[in-house]
Amino acid sequence: MHLLTNPFAHSTQKLALSAIALLWSFAANVQAQPAENLFTIARSKNANVVRYDIQRGPDGLLNPAQPINAYWLMLAENGRREGLSWMERELAYGFSISRVTPSGFSLRLLAFKQREIQVHHDGVSYRARVVIAGKSATLNRIFVRADEGGGLLPHVRYVELQGIADGGAPVTERIPAS
Repeated sequence: MHLLTNPFAHSTQKLALSAIALLWSFAANVQAQPAENLFTIARSKNANVVRYDIQRGPDGLLNPAQPINAYWLMLAENGRREGLSWMERELAYGFSISRVTPSGFSLRLLAFKQREIQVHHDGVSYRARVVIAGKSATLNRIFVRADEGGGLLPHVRYVELQGIADGGAPVTERIPAS
């Protein structure tokens, strides 16, 4: 007995499997949204940085209960992610948030309360906006030059704000410690 086979059966099956794989990857991307970095704090001590990322809810909108997450990225080691300690949150890298709306919020770093950072959605992503060297700018990085002293906290020499001004030019401001 000779069975007739459909010459398109194999290609139809491959097409169906490809479609399922594509839909599966799309569903995974919707659920696991990549971190949306606002800015980082780097230090003169080592390559480790503190990242400040936007937190979105399952619906993709800004999470009003916790719109931002700060954590260590251990670049001087293996690049792993590590939470901030209680002391780091309370004295150095913590923040306060106010006026949360779906389009943004106000942010103040506890160790640098002089400048309020406005976080807003620009139609594509969230941006941290602050005045740098007298110019309105998107904040990308804060660099802290500090000497490790004999005390509990390092002696900060200066803080440097780095970003992109409204016209697109890089802008930097070095603020000496007071």
